[in-house]
Amino acid sequence: MKVAFSSDNHLDLNKINVERIMNVQALYLLNASINLYVIAGDLFNDFEKTLTYVRDMQTLLADKVQIRFIAGNHDMAKGVTYEELESDIDPLYLHNKFIDLTPTVRLIGNNGWYDYDFVGDTYTDAQIQQFKQTFWYDRRIQQPVTDKERFNRNMAQIQAQLDAADRRQTVVVSHFVPRSDYIKRFPASNQRLDMANALLGSSKLGKILDNSYTVATVTGHLHLHPAPLKVGNNTYYNAAVGYHTVRVNEWDSDDFMTEWQRRLVVLDF
Repeated sequence: MKVAFSSDNHLDLNKINVERIMNVQALYLLNASINLYVIAGDLFNDFEKTLTYVRDMQTLLADKVQIRFIAGNHDMAKGVTYEELESDIDPLYLHNKFIDLTPTVRLIGNNGWYDYDFVGDTYTDAQIQQFKQTFWYDRRIQQPVTDKERFNRNMAQIQAQLDAADRRQTVVVSHFVPRSDYIKRFPASNQRLDMANALLGSSKLGKILDNSYTVATVTGHLHLHPAPLKVGNNTYYNAAVGYHTVRVNEWDSDDFMTEWQRRLVVLDF
């Protein structure tokens, strides 16, 4: 079983020709003999567009390659409700679901969230909320619970999936950052940059995974392209492509397809 993962393609923000890139990606997946392609969030700033893209790509590839996706914070901001995100909204949607890749390896998907863990007690929840509502894209997301409650719900889902996997090796895909190793703190003079760390994820996810039979964890959200990180039996991968805009350039090349291939995480089971 050959599985490819990608995240943070941001096709709309990067002004990518959607029909063309879908065909080019599909051809690449076929030529690389990929069996399963998993998108780990932030395809568009609109869940409906993300879902349409994933469905169209699955139609294009038919039974040659399976497509699955989870939602990132950008996908969540439009075209979907919190209740829909927590439901079985589509067979291709992998949130709080699993796929048995082999008789002994199970893939678990979960959107994930954040709980301000990465900034400790530096800021109050009120300060972080004010920052979020002023600067962060997540301000557009309507949710009936607090960020910490949402995070705890998702962690409970992941723990339940890990428990249900029993002694199978597990591969976990989630959108948000799972370890503090990836976090860079900033001095008080750069408070805005430092406070953004609160909204990146939580080290609590990594702690759960490190105490399980997980052998690989794939996430996105962080556009800094960290190298794979091995902790015990688990290897953490970041599959984010990131932004290539007039204001922000996070690519090493000027071509989307080159960058997508470079950031693609491919695992064999």
